[in-house]
Amino acid sequence: MRLTRMVDDIPTERVDAVDVIQAAGGSRSEARVFSKLFGIEQVAALPRATSLLHTFLTLLDRLEVSAEETPVDTLIYVHALPIQPVEGEGVTTELVRRHPALKQVKRRYEIDQHNCGGGFWGLNMLQMLFRAGLSQRALLVLGDSLSAFGLGERYIPGCTILGDGFVVMLLDNQHDGIQLTPPFVEHRAEFWPGLFIESQQKSAFYAEHNAMMAHALEEIDFSFQTHDVLLPHNINRLTWLNFTRLNPDFEARIDTRLLPDVGHCCAADPFLLLSRRLQNSPPFSTRCGLLSIGAGAFIGACSVIPDPLTIVG
Repeated sequence: MRLTRMVDDIPTERVDAVDVIQAAGGSRSEARVFSKLFGIEQVAALPRATSLLHTFLTLLDRLEVSAEETPVDTLIYVHALPIQPVEGEGVTTELVRRHPALKQVKRRYEIDQHNCGGGFWGLNMLQMLFRAGLSQRALLVLGDSLSAFGLGERYIPGCTILGDGFVVMLLDNQHDGIQLTPPFVEHRAEFWPGLFIESQQKSAFYAEHNAMMAHALEEIDFSFQTHDVLLPHNINRLTWLNFTRLNPDFEARIDTRLLPDVGHCCAADPFLLLSRRLQNSPPFSTRCGLLSIGAGAFIGACSVIPDPLTIVG
């Protein structure tokens, strides 16, 4: 499928990791150890005065979908956390109601799997709709906000601190331009409890984490002969240190640059990194891979193929 345009928003407001962990009942020394080990110093936070709906409406304005273009007929909203602070009747209903670019939307879906891999399930759904001729053009909206909740809700002990980040992607079924390969999605059902997993199962999940990542990359034919970089879920620094110890070729090829400053932005992480990469000049000229392993072992990955007409050299 073709990626026509995408925009993102990482809020400028920051919350110190120490404040988050202390709000969750942890000590200052625990917070310092966590930040050093897991590589998260602060997280991005949507200001309390700014609503989630306003954020997405602003991103849609920036996307500049005109009336002359093929109309958007499908809207998919992906979030990792089940509860989102939205006024009105929910994100998809309110976006269609309030934004002129969405007046011809026929299908609305919300992907809420309580894990950060949902973006790839959204892409998979779009792939099926495009192939069946049920959609010609679609918007994929991704992002969670925890700003309406207590600060301590951002902390997942021994794992990560959650930040706020948002992405909107305009996609269609054309074959020119930047292409996303068919996404690989898989669920390891033995880890179904996700964030509520028992300690023994949690240890087994972490033990399988590297293998799950390697399997997903194999499924999308990821290779440094064809790909330049991996854009991952920025769960924490330790995860990627462990992975690169087993796969040293990846050491300089995994983009975790947002992690220390914005934290783990749930379902949006790989797509935030892709959006920032597409803003570079000149445009990227080699494939890149996107990857996420969500809680509950919801695995997703795909490759992004650059537009051959914009490749320099």
